[in-house]
Formats: sequence, structure tokens, C-alpha cells
Amino acid sequence: EEETGGSGVAMPRKALGKRDNDLGGLIGRLEGLQEELNPNKSQEPEEETDSFSKLRKLAARQVNEIRAMITEREELLEASAGSGGRQSVILSSKIRETIRGVQGTHREMQDMLALEQQQASKGKSSLLSEDDMEQRVATVELTGKHIVECEALEKRRYQSRSGNRQGLITGKAGGGPMSEIRRSGNGGGL
Repeated sequence: EEETGGSGVAMPRKALGKRDNDLGGLIGRLEGLQEELNPNKSQEPEEETDSFSKLRKLAARQVNEIRAMITEREELLEASAGSGGRQSVILSSKIRETIRGVQGTHREMQDMLALEQQQASKGKSSLLSEDDMEQRVATVELTGKHIVECEALEKRRYQSRSGNRQGLITGKAGGGPMSEIRRSGNGGGL
């Protein structure tokens, strides 16, 4: 059986399915970027154009992207009976890279908040009300919690795969290569 892959060229069904699996995530991201960057759509005037709000939105996008990639990787691992292959390795690398990026964004938010708090404590006139300052503190804390959660989701894969690794290291798990060794009662002699 042959189908066209959108280009009008007939492709075998098997090749088309593999192409869809490989490019599905990229196409979704491109469509999202197109929506964001499309100058033709009517844009609502942005109320928040300060740099903190931009960082907050960037961090939210990064966290959502991490969660989407983790879900995509888990689906890939389930479909391939746990190995995932090259695509899983690439996704894991992108996840870690994006986590580093959101951590940098979070540090920038913390630095900006600390500077604003320092200016407010010195009695300099601040553009932020006390409620706005409290909201920013809560936003920075929540962003940090989201990052910790994403890191835990990323590590969960490795913890579940290692399974009984800690037990094997300590010798408390049964069935390992050392489980067949038995000590004799003759005081250490063989």
C-alpha cells in the first residue's frame, strides 16, 4: 500500500509512519511558533511588558516544553518496550538542556526580584506596589517548584530503570551475582 505524505509523492505506508513518528513533535512545535509569531493575527495589547513578566512567560513556556518532551519520551519508551533507542536519547538530552535553560531564567527572575527588593528596602521609589512585590515573590517560588518537579520527572525514568540497583550495591537484594556465595562456618577457611 502506498500513500502520499503531503508532498504528492507516493511513499510506502511503513516509511510514512516512521516519518510521522519522527517529525510529529517538531511539527507541533513549529505550529505553536507560527501561532506565536504570526503578524496577521489580531494581537491583544500586552499589559505586562516589563522584563520580569517576559521572564515569567519564558519560564512558563520552557516548563511546558519540558513536560511535553517528557511525555513524548515516555510514550516512545512504552511503544518500544523500554529501549527507546536514539530518539529517546535525543529527547533526554533536549530535556536536560531545557531544564538548564529554565534554571537560568529562574536565576534571572531571582536576581531581578532581589534587586527590586533591595531598592524597596532602601526607600527608593518603586514602580511596584507591595501586593505586586508579594506576587513576584510567589511567582519566583512557584517557578522553582515547577523546576524541581520537572527534574524529578526527568530522574524518575532513571530511578525506575535502575530498579534494585541500590540493593545490589549494598548486597541486600537477592538474585544478584553475589547471592550464590555462602560463608562456611569454619572461621573464614575455605
